[in-house]
Amino acid sequence: MDFEDKTSIINAKMVAALSKEKQESRSACFIVLAGSQAGRMYKLESSEIVIGRVADAVVRIDDDGVSRRHAKITRQPDGSVVLVDLQSTNGTFCNGQKVDSRVLQDGDKIQIGTTTILKFSFQDTVEEDFQRRQYESATRDALTGCFNKKYFLERLPAEIASASRHAKVLSLAMMDIDHFKKVNDTHGHQAGDYVLKTVAQTMLQAIRVDDILARYGGEEFALIMRETPPDNAFIAVERIRRRIEATIFDYEGTKIPVTVSAGISTWTVGMAENTAELVKVADEYLYKAKRGGRNRTESQALK
Repeated sequence: MDFEDKTSIINAKMVAALSKEKQESRSACFIVLAGSQAGRMYKLESSEIVIGRVADAVVRIDDDGVSRRHAKITRQPDGSVVLVDLQSTNGTFCNGQKVDSRVLQDGDKIQIGTTTILKFSFQDTVEEDFQRRQYESATRDALTGCFNKKYFLERLPAEIASASRHAKVLSLAMMDIDHFKKVNDTHGHQAGDYVLKTVAQTMLQAIRVDDILARYGGEEFALIMRETPPDNAFIAVERIRRRIEATIFDYEGTKIPVTVSAGISTWTVGMAENTAELVKVADEYLYKAKRGGRNRTESQALK
């Protein structure tokens, strides 16, 4: 008896029809090739999107060389896509040439500011999904769904620079799960993974849309809070701490008590744009919280 697997017969007409349908439904997309958001994809989902530093820009770029409303992308009635410079200070470039207005072609490269380059392309749903997965895998922690340490270390300098440029305040919280090694030693590493994921989900549900939460390493998390002075940062982090303390962590019928300790540092106008120092100060307050009995928040606001 022949047990060899047989190749399935595919309907060639059906494959051709599906291929044609995908080609006709391709969407206009912009992929960041260089800059702080490298790998990210923006899809032209409306008739017009704005590129710039302004808060409501669809493609928001924090770069000293980018104007608040730097350029716009419009979709014309005939389906063509047009790049328009909005009288930006430093101009908009397409394939190395400064442009006021240009009909984009598949593969065109758009430079905005000093570091950001966008590639324009038409993509089908398969290509879109692939690009999103690539970006997620490069910037997200696979276990918790938070941003990873690499992304955090790239974003924090940009966030401090943006706060400096706009004369705003910025706070950073470093949060650590208390006695996490004991969880692993007592209940096993799968239980530890469950605790990490549940803590991360609880944090993500408690933060604002503009906040940036990253897994810094092991059981430690970092939270960037834009335009948040020390007192407000303390209130926000305490809300997270209390929510985690009140959460029931039930792993396969076993309840595991979980708490976190946190330390907060704040960057204010006039301070040096020193990323390492901001992290160091937040860590020092975190260690102070640990020494003070754990399950607490220590902050510059408490001086």
